[in-house]
Amino acid sequence: MTTTDFFIPCSVNEAVDLLSEHGEELVVMGGGTIMMYLVNEGRLFPRKVMSLRRSGMDEVRAVDGHVEIGAGVTIARIAQLDALSILAQAARILGGPAVRNMATIGGNLFAHAPYGDLGVPLLALDARIELRSKRGQRTIPLEQFFAGHPGGEYLAAELVTALHVPLPQGHGVYLKLGRRHANTPSVVAVAAQITLDDNNVCRAARIALGAASPRPMRAVRAEAALVGERLDDASITAAAEAAMSESDPATDALASAWYRRRMAGLYVRKALEQVAHARSGAQ
Repeated sequence: MTTTDFFIPCSVNEAVDLLSEHGEELVVMGGGTIMMYLVNEGRLFPRKVMSLRRSGMDEVRAVDGHVEIGAGVTIARIAQLDALSILAQAARILGGPAVRNMATIGGNLFAHAPYGDLGVPLLALDARIELRSKRGQRTIPLEQFFAGHPGGEYLAAELVTALHVPLPQGHGVYLKLGRRHANTPSVVAVAAQITLDDNNVCRAARIALGAASPRPMRAVRAEAALVGERLDDASITAAAEAAMSESDPATDALASAWYRRRMAGLYVRKALEQVAHARSGAQ
């Protein structure tokens, strides 16, 4: 009978040492919701597993205009972070209560479409990801992490330890289309963080899409269609069309690629219309 070696490090340094020692043989587990699903499906037979539950990466701190979130913080706790409203909103409708109490923000970053919802608002919030290895520590933009996974050279020996999220400026919106209201994978998800000046001209825009590509993605063409323009029907239409054009979704049991692409445009439009409505209501 095949046995599994199970490691429970009590510090980040111990976790990094174990990862360095065992390399790619070691399956790293946050809350276990991804790994146990694969085990139960018969798609994963890990020989070595490391749980990060006691590694000390479960703190949330405000630091110099940022919120630092440990990779081991649960989704249930993320749902209470009102200072990061679109991230908290995404967390509140992710899975059911049992999943939210077990799953971690670090683990959710490794969930592929149509899951991995938290990466969408994190991209819109310009989050950075902290990585640790025996060589030291570094922090990179989250979009760089997503672009390099799988196959990114830094992933083989580095451990995700924290997220650094700037306190948001402007108006934020998070929208998700699923087959149910909650506890459902995404047909498409959209997060937008928009800064407008007194003349309703867009000065900064970050728009992120989920389930519109294998990993959460920035809709950079949609952002470019807004910056420097008044937030009106013309610029919103241009941004929605750009979001559709840059989407590269998959067809699965939930939805076809064609439908997902159309919904990406529609939900970008809805999100931007909500920003415009919130702005007009505040004036």
